[in-house]
Amino acid sequence: MNPLQPDKKSPGQGVARAGTGLIFVALALVAALVIRWWQLPFIAPHLDQQAALLPDSSGMDGTPWFEDVTAEAGIGFRHFDSATPRHLIHETLGSGLAWIDYDADGWMDLFCVQSSPVEGDRPENLTSKLYRNKGDGTFEDVSNTVGLSKVGFGMGAAVGDFDNDGFPDILVTYLGGLALYHNQLGKDGARRLVDIAVNAGLKNPHWGTSAGWGDVDGDGDLDLYVCNYCEVDLKNYPVCREPRTQVAMCCPPSHFPAVSHKLFRNNGNLTFTDVSVESGIAAPPPAPGLAVVLVDLDLDGKLDIYVANDMKPAYLFHNQGAGRFVEKALVSGCALGLDGSLVAGMGIAIGDVDGSGFPSVFVTNFEKKPNILFLNRGNLDFRESSMRSGLGGPSIPFLKFGTEFLDADLDGNLDVVVANGHIHRAAKQFSDSDYPQTAQFFRRLGSAKFADASARSGPYFSKPMVGRGIAVADYDRDGLPDLAFSHVGDGVKLLKNATRTPNAAISVDLIPKGAASPCNAVGSRIIAKSGATKSTRFAVGGGSYLSGSEPRLVLGLGEDSKVEGLQIVWPSGARQDMNWDSMKEGGAFRIKEGFPPESLGSPQKSKRVLPHK
Repeated sequence: MNPLQPDKKSPGQGVARAGTGLIFVALALVAALVIRWWQLPFIAPHLDQQAALLPDSSGMDGTPWFEDVTAEAGIGFRHFDSATPRHLIHETLGSGLAWIDYDADGWMDLFCVQSSPVEGDRPENLTSKLYRNKGDGTFEDVSNTVGLSKVGFGMGAAVGDFDNDGFPDILVTYLGGLALYHNQLGKDGARRLVDIAVNAGLKNPHWGTSAGWGDVDGDGDLDLYVCNYCEVDLKNYPVCREPRTQVAMCCPPSHFPAVSHKLFRNNGNLTFTDVSVESGIAAPPPAPGLAVVLVDLDLDGKLDIYVANDMKPAYLFHNQGAGRFVEKALVSGCALGLDGSLVAGMGIAIGDVDGSGFPSVFVTNFEKKPNILFLNRGNLDFRESSMRSGLGGPSIPFLKFGTEFLDADLDGNLDVVVANGHIHRAAKQFSDSDYPQTAQFFRRLGSAKFADASARSGPYFSKPMVGRGIAVADYDRDGLPDLAFSHVGDGVKLLKNATRTPNAAISVDLIPKGAASPCNAVGSRIIAKSGATKSTRFAVGGGSYLSGSEPRLVLGLGEDSKVEGLQIVWPSGARQDMNWDSMKEGGAFRIKEGFPPESLGSPQKSKRVLPHK
């Protein structure tokens, strides 16, 4: 019976029922408004506070500020745009970039992945590029010198010293294959990057995207995880149109079959074994993966693997020991987004944003959907906190890709940067969105609370571009983390962190026992203690989107540091308490497991620090 239809035998009862129904509807509406009110205060106050936090000056008061120095730095890489009238899905994803100190001189060099036409001839000049850091703020193109001649539809890059010789190597994913550039010493004494993927047994005839290194079986060697996207038959490629306008567009990944991802075990002799099946990586339903990070999520001493999938539930591969994994994302609360919705997972960032000591997970998402922050409460228990954190609301209009946490102003709080850009070139015709979009910078205000500070973080954040990858490194060794962005059909952008701040920081290169490079510290963490509070930084494998950041860990101390001690937890499980008196003034250090810190010198403070008042 319709509760709003009066009962002929009992008019009074009918009116009462009608009143009850109306009250129920009213209460439902009020409840909905309360829910939205409950979410909004975590956004609006942040935006209101920006007026006080973010002045008009160029970071002169300590507000994070970035300057585009690409041209003067000598970086001329431009991504090849593979657009065709067929609107192939391949055209949408772009390519990444990675920081690598390939010559081990202490200065981070920049590797840029190049794409090519999906079909037909591929020009010989479309190779990936390596820019050597000259240590004076400029770079030189050494691509030919190191032997970068491979042409293909390049996607992502991951840096790791897989043979433990102290010189980092680089894995590049391609459409239909992999390249493993082994860092070798040439006859002339110069370094060479030699592709040994075939001889190393690295076979992936699929569309690889992001990749990450990490010692997942505890044998001291870096193993390799490779995300795969989807399988596309170019001879029978479908035609997709936007339903309302019938405008031609790239087909979504749901139109194509997915394939399992790959896990390769390092055999310790320059070869690898595909252990995708026996490890449990191939057990869950295949999904189009775009980003991966290797990190100890439950702090049990074993590396776990988190994967962002495109419009499929994320993976959380929990390490059971001996290189065996069980997928637990759904039961852990980090498989789906807001209200249990699917996430178009693009990029991943890892950081302790609430002082819990656990690594929380930040995942970028599609347009009209918020970015997702999963707060880690321990024991693989995650709480979705997108709107409460202030990271969700301002992100909704954008289509988001690469992301990283960084302490831009060295105040001890991790900030967030996100690359944005649509996948449909005709987006304006059917979604009221632009193809090029502005990147975003979120400044952390406190425990898991952020404000969108993009408009006051430098000119780049006001210039629409088709952003994809992000990689963080202190390329000029001034103690401040800098940014590099990749774009579809456009040049890489190098952003110098020009923040004027008196805040000090500790930058640490960690060298685990048996290793020779900071690249192999994946699974380590640094804990700074101050009374009952602590701040933690994690060494991770992978992260961002198709890109790789510097392995150096940066711990901002603020202007008036109250840090009382520093502890390192190594991949072996060993805990090492540092002599804080030797480090409290800040600077860069190399710490080998079991040994005291070795100073690498102080940052070039004269270029960035305001005098104390």
